[in-house]
Amino acid sequence: MQAAARNLVWALAAGIAAALAGCASRAPASPGEDRYPDDFSIDATLLVGLGAPESLRAEEQQAKYQVLPDGSLLADASPFLDISTRPGRARWLYEEQVQWLWSNCSQAGFLQEADANGPPNPDLLEARRGERLAVLTFRAEGRTWTFVRRARGEEPLDPAAARLLRSLAILAWMPDFRAEELAPERYDYGPDPYELYRAIRDKRGVEKVK
Repeated sequence: MQAAARNLVWALAAGIAAALAGCASRAPASPGEDRYPDDFSIDATLLVGLGAPESLRAEEQQAKYQVLPDGSLLADASPFLDISTRPGRARWLYEEQVQWLWSNCSQAGFLQEADANGPPNPDLLEARRGERLAVLTFRAEGRTWTFVRRARGEEPLDPAAARLLRSLAILAWMPDFRAEELAPERYDYGPDPYELYRAIRDKRGVEKVK
């Protein structure tokens, strides 16, 4: 009888532990809000073509962001990267932050696969001269789709794409640039150490080599 009671207690304890583990495995969603799938990921790239206007805002810089299913956020900003670049890991996201990204993507319409306008292989896309090109690839529930947004010259980038890029930049701790960071670097190494010798040379003249 005592053995049966102990077995019942152990079974109840195991059930409670399993339930707690299941609750902790996924971030809670707000009432009426869908939870993000286990394979949810984002691959967002902004390419800036030659001659495109310069901007101080993070979402206007050439950069690449990746949110992987394990919650890691990869990010890099560089004029030399492209769509196929795999950046280094910037941080691990909390489950609540991944849920927040999923909700924002849903509200922006990026989770509607039928509205996607990207090609099957987005790695072949390039920014034209004077253009900013945003390539946003999403993966969820075993499906992959891509949105492409272009802006030429002073034309503003699609607001939904800009908001997502800025959100990823903020999560990756990549702030807006300052004006002095876009100015050319100039170095002052002090007086010319050869100025005296040049004066002597100019005073005496230079002998021609026979």
